[in-house]
Amino acid sequence: MRLLSFLCIITLSHYVNAQNVFSIFTDTLSIDEFTTQKSNFPQKYTSSEISIIENGQYRLKRLSDQGQSISYLKTDNTIYACEVIAEIEIANGSNNGGGIVLYGQTMSNGAIFLEFNEKRQFRVYKQSGSQHQNLSGTVKDNGWLKNKNLASVGRNTIRLKMEHGYFDLYFNNHYVYTAFDTEYTSGRIGVFAENNSEIILSNFIILSDKGQDKNILSKQIVEASKSSSSNADPAFEEVILLFKTKIDQQQVQVSQLQNELDKCKSMLNYDTSLVTRSQELLKANRKLTLKLDSTSRVLHQDKKRLEYLESLKEDIEKGSNGDLVLSLTTILADIKKDHQALIERTDVAEEASKALKNENEVLLREIKRLKYIIDTQK
Repeated sequence: MRLLSFLCIITLSHYVNAQNVFSIFTDTLSIDEFTTQKSNFPQKYTSSEISIIENGQYRLKRLSDQGQSISYLKTDNTIYACEVIAEIEIANGSNNGGGIVLYGQTMSNGAIFLEFNEKRQFRVYKQSGSQHQNLSGTVKDNGWLKNKNLASVGRNTIRLKMEHGYFDLYFNNHYVYTAFDTEYTSGRIGVFAENNSEIILSNFIILSDKGQDKNILSKQIVEASKSSSSNADPAFEEVILLFKTKIDQQQVQVSQLQNELDKCKSMLNYDTSLVTRSQELLKANRKLTLKLDSTSRVLHQDKKRLEYLESLKEDIEKGSNGDLVLSLTTILADIKKDHQALIERTDVAEEASKALKNENEVLLREIKRLKYIIDTQK
């Protein structure tokens, strides 16, 4: 009986406080506040997605109505057990949602996704190639769970602690769920936006424990500084300080130039997509113009025929054959209906042609503007 009571207490405590990651992560692997253009996240402009730093925020927008846009941290280091803290907002007008990508694989198309939306719903799932596996919820609800700690409007502070296959999830400093998977325990970290959706990132921090490898470059700098301090020479230190100042200034300039180069490359890709779209519109415009010309020719022929039949009707009405007049009147009415239908189709074709021309002109102006910007930045 005593053993049974103990087991019940353990089981209840697990459901009341179901966290499974108790490690304390204190070492900062990556931090982004997006106050400058220099960031650990890439920036790009394409016809299907846009990712930019704007007003102290990182915006990732999926323009396409299919698929999703993923933005990984720019690092070659594999991330293992860690804690991710992010302030994320679903932009107004988004049809779906977005979230955080965990342990993205480099050798295969696989990762674990934490997704949430404006309906206060979230889900955790694993994508391995074309296979989708829910790590939360039920199959009936496609893994979605509702939680009151998620804000439907504005920012949400999302915290994830990951270790030994467990993923402890916190919304706005409240523990809400633990997912489990042993296949993916290391990889890349990033964010994603679903189709026709945009996420806004204000802060993004990754913490690890002291057991994980530190940045190699930082170690080398520390070791070099220790070596130089052990052989202290005031004149030599002054020269080193002078060189260090110049190198720092050059690194700042190189960073600024790299940002400008990345922006120009991204705008060039966007420019290329606009050119492609413009060419498609020109082809569609030519097809509609040909269709309009052929419809106009048919309309002109029917107009001549109508004039002829009108004159024929007048001549016959002057005679005495009433049945023939009624028959021709019926035929004439049908022809008038066909004529009116042709006029309406012509109007529709003209409106479509005008719309295509206007859209084409807008795209051409945008292309010229982007080319001018690129030329001025060279």
